[in-house]
Amino acid sequence: MYETAVTLVGEVLSAPKSRETRHGNRVASFRMVSITRRFDRANQRWVDGDRVYATVHCWKQLAQGVVQALEKGDSVLVTGRLRTKEYETDGQRRTTAEVEAGAVGLDVLHDSRSPADDTDEVTAGRGTGSARDCFRGAPPCPRDAEDTSTQAIGA
Repeated sequence: MYETAVTLVGEVLSAPKSRETRHGNRVASFRMVSITRRFDRANQRWVDGDRVYATVHCWKQLAQGVVQALEKGDSVLVTGRLRTKEYETDGQRRTTAEVEAGAVGLDVLHDSRSPADDTDEVTAGRGTGSARDCFRGAPPCPRDAEDTSTQAIGA
């Protein structure tokens, strides 16, 4: 069986919920969304692109850490194995994406719980956008200028 390794960068949509399986293993699950960003040269601004929604499953110690550390709205990085499941509802076939996480971490550059320090541009003069958002000679790119939850991290 082939497995698809994936890394998603996005936002937690639901608080992690933990349960114990009938075999005594701890599992925690949460929903997340990953939104691509691209630079619209015609309008000279960053715009949202496609969205990927996924349910993330974490096992054992990772499950315990995720339940203690994550909240709805947190920016996260998740790496693991991607699986899709198909099901039928009201006569329509649907597909859902699930990730069995190997690692989960806070994206501290975009985490709304980070302390703000507007005078210190951590990204070396590039504003508060992450390196993955700024590429190919595009101008500085704050993740979302109108979004107050995007903050630079003070040094």
